[in-house]
Amino acid sequence: MLGPRMPELSALEVLVTVAGSGSLNAAAARLGVSQQAVSARISAIEALVGVTLVRRTSRGSSLTPAGAAVSEAACAKDAACGANQASCGYAPAIVSLAASP
Repeated sequence: MLGPRMPELSALEVLVTVAGSGSLNAAAARLGVSQQAVSARISAIEALVGVTLVRRTSRGSSLTPAGAAVSEAACAKDAACGANQASCGYAPAIVSLAASP
């Protein structure tokens, strides 16, 4: 664990991949894991930070504003993009995050 409310880097990679692919299934395929594993990882991140990060629908998945901020910050810090840099969809930027319970 990186900090008391900081997701693991691998979890941020999952979030960035969902953002770039538009669905949990497509993210799972890119990551080589099951859709259930991706969903569980996203749910765990959401529980950790206390906010919904991904809006799930029958037509796919999209990031909430909080999810977009976390994904942008991960890409800006190059913490999670790695091979997903091209699909990240965000230009590098400095993003400060703050949330109150």
